[in-house]
Amino acid sequence: MIGWRMHLGVIFPTPIPARVVREFYEVVPDGVDMTMSTLTIRQLSVEDLEEALGGIERAAEQLARFEVDMIYFLGVPPLAIKGPGYDREVIARIKKASGLPASTDFTGVMEAFRKLSLKRLVMVTPFEDGMNQLIKDFLKPEGFDVVHMKGLQIRRNVDIRKLPVPVEYTFAREAFRESPTEPDGVYIPCGGWGSIHNIRRLENDLGKPVVTWFQAMIWSTMQMMGVREPLPGFGRLLETA
Repeated sequence: MIGWRMHLGVIFPTPIPARVVREFYEVVPDGVDMTMSTLTIRQLSVEDLEEALGGIERAAEQLARFEVDMIYFLGVPPLAIKGPGYDREVIARIKKASGLPASTDFTGVMEAFRKLSLKRLVMVTPFEDGMNQLIKDFLKPEGFDVVHMKGLQIRRNVDIRKLPVPVEYTFAREAFRESPTEPDGVYIPCGGWGSIHNIRRLENDLGKPVVTWFQAMIWSTMQMMGVREPLPGFGRLLETA
């Protein structure tokens, strides 16, 4: 039986990387499954992001027909361009279209920050500086201060996906060491690069919690659906699940 503990519906902003699906099932406990719908983002331009946002309702309706338990909207760039608080508007749109509980990438990440008592963050991304600033501005009114940020200056999604998995680790470590202020933890957005397996390595080597979009999604949705099972080996957040 699919999703007999939790059947998660996910709206992914781009075509789905195979690694995301593979690693999801490496991490989640038995009885947790995922069905995904995609939007139309080709590159991180305002035009592409705006166009993709128009497809939220259709994607939510499609997932509801597959009888998922809840819907999670992935991707911070589409929300960041709209400014602080836009995650709440997207949640309302998804709930109205599907009749189901909903959350977003930004929402889950901020819940994870609060769970781990993180306020001062080093942020590392594959994005350009302009997008990184939008993400920083989105988080600031919510009580989270990005004290240092660094991006790889990549715009095309296909180029992000070509990055070797260790790049996320080495780039995050480099940015952490450059930070002028000691952070409470490290934030790594974007589903197109890296690996769930980098989280524990970074936490061990940096001595700080690490929050990525991926383990925040798993942790947040399990909390919402009442699936209480610690998941060791993938960082502090999932060990509290």
